[in-house]
Amino acid sequence: MKTASRPPLRRLKALDEMLRAGTYPNARSAGRKLEVHPRTVHRDLEFLRDSLGAPLAFSHRRNGYYYTQADYALPVLRLTEGELVALFLAERLLQTYRGTPYAASLASIFRKLTAALPDEVTIDLGHLEDAYSFRHHAAHPGDARLFQQLAQAVRERRQLQLVYWTAYRDETCTRVVDPYHLASIAGDWFLVAYCHLREEVRMFVPARIRSLRETGGRFERPVDFHVGDYLDSSFGSMRGDGRPQRVRLRFSAAAARYVRLREWHPTQRIKERPDGSLELTLEVSHLLEVRRWVMGYGAECEVMEPRELREEVADGFRRASRVYPDDL
Repeated sequence: MKTASRPPLRRLKALDEMLRAGTYPNARSAGRKLEVHPRTVHRDLEFLRDSLGAPLAFSHRRNGYYYTQADYALPVLRLTEGELVALFLAERLLQTYRGTPYAASLASIFRKLTAALPDEVTIDLGHLEDAYSFRHHAAHPGDARLFQQLAQAVRERRQLQLVYWTAYRDETCTRVVDPYHLASIAGDWFLVAYCHLREEVRMFVPARIRSLRETGGRFERPVDFHVGDYLDSSFGSMRGDGRPQRVRLRFSAAAARYVRLREWHPTQRIKERPDGSLELTLEVSHLLEVRRWVMGYGAECEVMEPRELREEVADGFRRASRVYPDDL
């Protein structure tokens, strides 16, 4: 006899249908039908009676169980249309994290949720696919075991020694860090940690960690450190030395139509201009991602300040113009 069981709620639903149909199931007959051991059926019947309040009784003449109240309704999970859509969207979002460190855990959670659905609940996935979709940039998978070690170190305040590759300088070095926080920003994971080499809080990309080990030391995160405050001064995932700089940008009327539709940064201030253009002011601690973002608008965005950013953007466009010869 098979010992594997169906998901518990579906098995209870099947038992309820046998009882409602008046077939007088007992542990042995229901076990054969459900392909589980009779002891499992006994536990399910006890759960029906003791936890769900089912009016169960045993008929010695029919050698099986029955409901003493014909109008008893099994309290099954019922989902609204909105909840079903949310479940569908969760499954679609889960697909974007295939291959990432938490994919297996997310899939397990989703299986547990869907296992609890009663059999008669159906969803027209084709219809929902026509109405909703995700095109989400998923994080680099990295090493799942290493990522789990990072997560454990953050939770348990364990100091780490990292062998870390720095992309900007294209070099590898060893650092001792106190891991404070793991943050997912725009689909990519970052470790926020105090770096003993630089003597300041830095952000590290887990996918660039070549190896790690625990030093055996523990740490206490400073009571005045708040990850929200730390990340708020960054633009995207880049964060500088903690000293915010004022950035003032002027967008043309054409670009302003899109810029004013969303919040780009917690510190942003928008000044509308009579010709339909606008000025956007930010306080950020790093200029690299701001420069990349600004250059994406081409001539539709002018950097007003700081001068350093204005010169970097101008130099970037000069170098870009040399890539494309005049005869194209």
